Amino acid sequence: LDCLWLFLTIHILYLQVSADYVVKTKDNMLSYREECVKELSVPADLVEQYQKWQYPNDAKTQCYLKCVFTKWGLFDTESGFNVENIHTQLVRGAADHDDKLHGEIAACADKNEQGSNACEWAWRGATCLLKNHLPLIQQSLAPK
Repeated sequence: LDCLWLFLTIHILYLQVSADYVVKTKDNMLSYREECVKELSVPADLVEQYQKWQYPNDAKTQCYLKCVFTKWGLFDTESGFNVENIHTQLVRGAADHDDKLHGEIAACADKNEQGSNACEWAWRGATCLLKNHLPLIQQSLAPK
């Protein structure tokens, strides 16, 4: 019985840890980009803009950003942006969710009071994050 209890305790702890957000790498990002470009048939001229961190306000780009942020584990079409996961990604590990940066990220992650479609909602939050935190985003993808 003691062995069973120990096994269950370890298994429960493992499940809790494995459910936590895992910081993604530049390779992950490139893979997500490629998958989303294929899934959405994004034209080459838009892909070139994305590679320069430029995201125009059009339907294809909006859905591309929704796709990438969803694969990344940072956006969900029901609940929107996961501020904790975004913060963890930007600081590349344990984040103090009471700090100034957390508040700035949360300010970009609206609850879609406008009632926009998921693509537009994702674009709005993503472009806010890019505008306010591009150097941090780029740094979070650099090799450690």
